[in-house]
Amino acid sequence: MDKFRDKTRDNLYNNLINLGIDCKLAKRNIVEEKLFNSWYQRSLGIIEINENTPIKYINILKKDGGKDHPPRWWHYFAVPSEKIRSKKDLLDIQTTRKKNFPIFGKVKEIIWKPNSFGKSLAEIFTNDNEINKLAFEIGDIRVQSLHDNFSGYAIEIEPKGRKIGSRGSLNLTINHWNTINKMAHLCLNSD
Repeated sequence: MDKFRDKTRDNLYNNLINLGIDCKLAKRNIVEEKLFNSWYQRSLGIIEINENTPIKYINILKKDGGKDHPPRWWHYFAVPSEKIRSKKDLLDIQTTRKKNFPIFGKVKEIIWKPNSFGKSLAEIFTNDNEINKLAFEIGDIRVQSLHDNFSGYAIEIEPKGRKIGSRGSLNLTINHWNTINKMAHLCLNSD
């Protein structure tokens, strides 16, 4: 049965261990798995980060494919914050990938689209070469403030799949990890 289990969480865990990140696989069915989880997604589990970084855990979600669409994966990097934003002050910033030819072309530009509360942070992201390089290399990124069961921010990454069999995999380098943490620090400093 283990042969058919989605190993996206295991692969990211091994990737982080190989980068020297102190982390562990959390037990299944814990409350953190419910955060960020919509009705059409299921959690593949949590990776707890045991380092002094703003990111405390990663929740990996999957939407199974159907006859008309492939499966999709999202990686949520949870950044807790003591400062609670109200629902009306929700911060939301997401990338749009501009291509030189629609659908099949190469990405030529990353545009950060904010809501009204995310404009200053989106401008910082736009002017940061490392953050833009991260979006070019690993996929779509969305940053949101959260306020109900979890107070803080979520950095959501939907990996781009270039090769058959690699969809859903998030293969981070140490530079990617440091840049995601840089984004987390920028979110916390924007409070």
